[in-house]
Amino acid sequence: MIIRDFVAFDFETANRNRHSICSVGMVFVKNGKIEDSLYQLINPEEEFDDFNISIHGINKEEVQEAPTFDYFYNSIKNRIENKIMVAHNLSFDGYAFRDNLIRYEIKSAYHQFLCTYQLSRRIMPGLPSYRLNSLCNHLGIELFNHHHALDDAKACAYVMLKLTTDFQITNLDELYGKTKIRPGEIVQSNYRSSFVDKYPERVDFKRIKIATDTDPNHPFFGKNMVFTGKLKLLSRKKAAELLAARGGIPQNNITSTTNYILLGDFNEAMIKGNKSSKLKKAETMIQEGKNLKIISEEDFMRML
Repeated sequence: MIIRDFVAFDFETANRNRHSICSVGMVFVKNGKIEDSLYQLINPEEEFDDFNISIHGINKEEVQEAPTFDYFYNSIKNRIENKIMVAHNLSFDGYAFRDNLIRYEIKSAYHQFLCTYQLSRRIMPGLPSYRLNSLCNHLGIELFNHHHALDDAKACAYVMLKLTTDFQITNLDELYGKTKIRPGEIVQSNYRSSFVDKYPERVDFKRIKIATDTDPNHPFFGKNMVFTGKLKLLSRKKAAELLAARGGIPQNNITSTTNYILLGDFNEAMIKGNKSSKLKKAETMIQEGKNLKIISEEDFMRML
C-alpha cells in the first residue's frame, strides 16, 4: 500500500473520556497531495469539562444540533474504508476511534493506522519535543490554529508527507525496514495500535544462494560473516545477498568459523560503548587470539 495515499485525522473531546469526541478533522491525501478535507462538530452526548473547552473552544451549545459519532462515521465510512489512517498521537486518537465504535456498536470498515509522533521519534531522534506544534516548527510547516481538529489534521498530513518524502519511504515495507514500525489495524471493533517491533523477523540466511563462480581471491570469498547492530545504508537481507554474491557466507551467530563481524551503528558501539552481546563475544575471541575482523558498514561497502 502506497503511503502517499492516506487519511490524516484528529479528534477533540468534550472531557477526559476518550469516547467524548466533539469534533473531527479529516484530510484526504492522494498521490502525495491534499485532495479534500472535512470538519465536523460531533454531539458527544456527554458533559463538557471547562479544561477541554479552554483547549479547543467548543462548548455544549455548539454541538446540540450536531450528529453523533455513529451517524458521522456511517456517512464517511465508504471514503475511508481500506485507507491508511494517520494521526499525530495515535495512542489517543486511535483509541478514541475504537471506543466510539464499541460505544455505538458500529461494525467498522477495515483500516490501518500510523502515527506521525511515533514515526518522527524513530527517524529523527534527539529532538527536544515531538508535540505537533514543536514538530511543525522544526519542519517548517505552518500550524495556524493548534487544537482545531481540521488544522491539526492538516498539519499531521504535511508532517507525514514531509517525513516520508525526506526519508524516501514510499510503502509499508520500506517503513518497516527503516523504522521497524508495524501499522495498527482495526477489524470490526478489534483494534491494535501501531507499534515498534522490538523482535523483527530474522533473515533466513539458508534461503540465500552463495555464489561459487565468483572471484576466489575476493576477501569475502568462502568467509563467514555475522551481522550485528542496525545498518544504515542497507537492510540486513540486502547486505547478506551482496556478501553471498561475492562467495561469502552469512551467519546468524558467532562460531569458531566466523571470519568477519559487520557492525552497524559503529560509532554508537565503539565510541559510546553500547555494545551488543555478539560484539562483546567477538572482542573476547579476538583477545584470545582468534583471527576475527570487526568491520563497519562503510568498510563492507568498500571491500565489496
